[in-house]
Amino acid sequence: MADDCKLARIADLNVQLSRGKIFVPVSIEGASRLMALDTGAPLSAVDPQAAADLKLVTHRIYQGVLFDVTGKQFTEMAVVHTLGIGDMRTQNAHLLVWPSRMSDDPQMGGTLAADLLRHYDVDLDFANRKVGLFSQDHCLGKVVYWQAQAVAVIPMRVVSSGHIIVPVMLDGRQFDAVLDTGSYNTYLSLEAAQRVYGLTPDSPELQRIKGADGPNSIPVYRHMFNTLTLEGISIANPPVYIWHDVTKYSLASQSPAGGSRFRDADESGGMTDMILGLHELRNLHVYIAYEEQKIYVTPSGADPAAAGNSGSPSETQTDLPNTPH
Repeated sequence: MADDCKLARIADLNVQLSRGKIFVPVSIEGASRLMALDTGAPLSAVDPQAAADLKLVTHRIYQGVLFDVTGKQFTEMAVVHTLGIGDMRTQNAHLLVWPSRMSDDPQMGGTLAADLLRHYDVDLDFANRKVGLFSQDHCLGKVVYWQAQAVAVIPMRVVSSGHIIVPVMLDGRQFDAVLDTGSYNTYLSLEAAQRVYGLTPDSPELQRIKGADGPNSIPVYRHMFNTLTLEGISIANPPVYIWHDVTKYSLASQSPAGGSRFRDADESGGMTDMILGLHELRNLHVYIAYEEQKIYVTPSGADPAAAGNSGSPSETQTDLPNTPH
């Protein structure tokens, strides 16, 4: 029985934590690249420059409509004959092609999303800058392999799109939040901020973020709440970014298929108003057990800058989540 309960590590990845994202090394057609680990996206995607440089075969998407959060449409998919993650190899992977470049970094390969991640347990060890992928074939609850005095077990719901929905208390009010490792910040929709807290763009408590202006930009505000609680784990003074979800209105008639605040995030037709990002997770050791639908969390002892940023988020860290809708 003891042997049957042992965890089987499938991949042990050294990560780079930069620009508020978790980057893991991969190989695409034998070429080394970095891909962002993004539990908040339903489908893995490749950067268009990487697709061109590696001469990937691409084809148009003729069925379904997908957008990024700014409203740009995904129009192509790429076929990767060999995608390597650690010692694992996946053959003939079909990846979306981002509508525009994700970064000027030539090492940028794209994003690893729920379509691949949900087949494993995902271990986020911020203190040691490691990401582990484990087999889901183990005894229930027997996953905390590191030394920990106390463990919080957070229930989660994995919806059909692959998104992880967790219950979150924000200043005593409960929300369903998408756990999004592709976002550094935690976001709340402007509609929910108005409905639950009476906050409007004119409220003196809201700080309009510089750099969020422009002809095609989405206004973003920041508000310091008192407490964010995850199943007994309390985070004091969390900075929460408040934004107007354009996909609900500008894209509603086009039936977007998936995203961070998803029309299909809840099979009953509901929509989540909150995105839980890395800023609130960076001082924790987080083990995501997809099949059990539980998240095991302990303090990690990680440096506050573990996610590539120090202190509170600066005004340059207000990019909206890079997630297909």
